[in-house]
Amino acid sequence: MQKQFVTPDPQDLVNALGVEPEITGEAQMTLTLLDVTNEDLTFSYNLIGKSVSVHWNTESGNPKLKLFREGATLLRSQEGDGVTALVVEFTTQDTMGVLELQIFPNVSVMETSLLT
Repeated sequence: MQKQFVTPDPQDLVNALGVEPEITGEAQMTLTLLDVTNEDLTFSYNLIGKSVSVHWNTESGNPKLKLFREGATLLRSQEGDGVTALVVEFTTQDTMGVLELQIFPNVSVMETSLLT
């Protein structure tokens, strides 16, 4: 049985990140983080597809990172020690993992994926 994809209330994301998710598809929400990070960074999540994507580009528009993951089960914001991040937990038939997209004080991406 597939788990559902649990996401925070949009207002919780506004409170944590200062950005409101925009509806960009039937079940897709996108956070455009340029104004709060000074980086060309977008994070999208799809409730029906249980997926997330991160697009991070250079100032000239060239991709620094394009990441797409399916099997998302939980999206949450995490705050502490001056750091704010979006954390996504994943479970697929063969793997489980965590993707952490740090927003403040600097943008960084960390991912762990393990075989189950």
